[in-house]
Amino acid sequence: MSQYPPPPYGAPPPPPYGAPGPPAPSRRRRPSGWWFVVGGGLMLAGIAIGVGLFVWTLKGFLDTEATVPADGRPHAVSVGTDGDRMLWGRDGVPNRADCLIRDRATGRNVVPAPVGGSFSRSDSAGHWVGLLRFDPGSGRLEVTCTQSAGGEFRIGAAPDIGAFVGGIFATILVPLVLGGIGLVVLVVTGVLFATGAPRKPQPAPTYPPGQQPG
Repeated sequence: MSQYPPPPYGAPPPPPYGAPGPPAPSRRRRPSGWWFVVGGGLMLAGIAIGVGLFVWTLKGFLDTEATVPADGRPHAVSVGTDGDRMLWGRDGVPNRADCLIRDRATGRNVVPAPVGGSFSRSDSAGHWVGLLRFDPGSGRLEVTCTQSAGGEFRIGAAPDIGAFVGGIFATILVPLVLGGIGLVVLVVTGVLFATGAPRKPQPAPTYPPGQQPG
């Protein structure tokens, strides 16, 4: 049996392109842009709640529920009944808080007590100091202040130190917590958005007939 001689040109050359490698790992998709809105919203909410808590904390301390002139005549006033009330007098005026307070619902005189500390506040009408605190009873009062007491008096909620400190603490803590969470959401979303794949799939590349990717 005859054998054919080997071809003079040797083995065929390898193809002009290498064998395909393993597919590249797919990237995590970018998060939705709404996460930026969530993070920013949490930070803005923290600021707004902090301002609201601060105003609410000071409002109870600065509120005036009734103003009573020191003219020696009885004046009917109505105040809140959710806690003790305080009688405020102008600072610098030699007032002695010579005021008689009567509960109109029961007809009984209200017995005031010392304020238990030093309290002062300021508003557009001047500087005021706390003189007496008392239980408002029904809240429907008749207040008579003598002319020798000097000026006028104001009645408002007696300062509650525990509630005031708690309000200040909440004013600081709540914005820090919400703002911190919002900042973390923004940072994490920014990193994932910068390193992630587009949310919309990209079209596959096309090549002319007969041409393959190198």
